Amino acid sequence: MSVKIPEVKELFKAGVYFGHQRSRTDARSSEYIYGFQNKIAVIDLEKTRELLVGAFSFLEGKAQNGAMILFVGTKLQAKDKVKEVAEKLGMPYVVERWPGGLLTNYEIVTKSIKKMLKTEADIAENKYEYLTKKERLKIEKDLNKQHLTFGGLRKLDRLPDVVFIVDASQENSAIREAKRKDIPLVAICDTNANPREIDYPILANDDSRNSIDLIMGLVEQTIRENYKAKVQANDANTKERLEKNLNKPEEKKEEKKMPQSVKETKKPEAKKAKKEKDGKN
Repeated sequence: MSVKIPEVKELFKAGVYFGHQRSRTDARSSEYIYGFQNKIAVIDLEKTRELLVGAFSFLEGKAQNGAMILFVGTKLQAKDKVKEVAEKLGMPYVVERWPGGLLTNYEIVTKSIKKMLKTEADIAENKYEYLTKKERLKIEKDLNKQHLTFGGLRKLDRLPDVVFIVDASQENSAIREAKRKDIPLVAICDTNANPREIDYPILANDDSRNSIDLIMGLVEQTIRENYKAKVQANDANTKERLEKNLNKPEEKKEEKKMPQSVKETKKPEAKKAKKEKDGKN
């Protein structure tokens, strides 16, 4: 793996081990809980490291294949970091309200995205100059609303290959739609979430900015480094293949020789056809 997984001590310092109160803990996450202290779940960081290895190995492979990853994180503690990482990687993201049907009704939802982009282009070209001030303000107000929902989806020109979620317990709609479309899920799950419905869960504290920043930083590093390595490898292979084709000697085409017997049979037939033509004339 290109990314070094943090040691238990580093995860501990970032507060990754803090879970939720016992009353809010999902029983299906119990296998990743080390114990309870003052009625608060303590996450087993050794198991978190194992989950990180599995999740980042998967992301690394997807990045090498040029996958599109949709980042989702609408909670207050996560949205700024999710947006920052997604924009650096040139990936789509959702940090406000999840647009219903984004994955299951993709063709219809993308019409709203195209409408937003068209309105932006029209404003830039001053196509609304003939309208009154009140009408222009209404168009700008509607555009700002569209930005909140679709602003991070400009580069979503097809269904994503992977959906990465921060706080699985809060993004039920995104999880449900991804599962219906068979899109792999990678998610940070706290002890109040069900890790079994995630393909690659990462048991960690999703309420701490330090914990989220640590994991999202590793995600950014994994995807950026492997996309870069893959592109360079492809460029080198393409160049080598082109050079081989350019330096390849031209093959001489062999002329097909007509057998002598065929030539002899064709001659009298040609003469006969000529005589018949002359007779008609």
